[in-house]
Amino acid sequence: MKKLLIALCLFVSSTPAFAGACDQFFPNAKEIVVPGTTVLCNTFYATVYDVNKKEAIFSTEAFLEHANKVERTNNFHADPRLKGSPTPGDYDRTGFDRGHLVPAADSATDAEMSDTFLMTNMTPQQPSVNRLSWKNLEVSVREMKNVAYVLTGALYNGSTKTIGSHKVPVPTGYYKIVYFKDGTTKTYQADNTVKAPVVEVPLSKIETLSGIKFH
Repeated sequence: MKKLLIALCLFVSSTPAFAGACDQFFPNAKEIVVPGTTVLCNTFYATVYDVNKKEAIFSTEAFLEHANKVERTNNFHADPRLKGSPTPGDYDRTGFDRGHLVPAADSATDAEMSDTFLMTNMTPQQPSVNRLSWKNLEVSVREMKNVAYVLTGALYNGSTKTIGSHKVPVPTGYYKIVYFKDGTTKTYQADNTVKAPVVEVPLSKIETLSGIKFH
């Protein structure tokens, strides 16, 4: 029995990416359960991912106010934990950017920077959104005070468009929920269309669109 327990412990410790190991990255340190998804644990954030649909549902990070201290690497790479993970090549000549959920600039170490370039942290994003309105939102959030967690997700409402050989779904929009240390939140949304603006919305709207309860 003792040998069996040791073997089980070794198995669990060698596979921390699949559930249970990263509650600390979720708001209030409690996993937000989304049926049919896998939780992928990384250095400072977790991604809730639908393996069958190749959908990145959301990524959530324990926010570090001292981040953005390392150089951007652009080392986009497939997620080795998933068979059939999307690859950087899926985005080639599609007209879409490899859009981060957790931004690279939120990284504080080289290991964290590398993790943000996992393709499971990416979705096909309109360049004018990724490089303008959404980027400006990310900068604004990093300048906010007393932030505890930031959750960034994709919406797929009625979307049937995919890209690449791995059939990566194209989101219809994005949202970002900022959780402050005093228990309050701010929620933002943008459509995944050319030059779409970012607007502040009630959290309840995102819960309705996504079908996920975030509080």
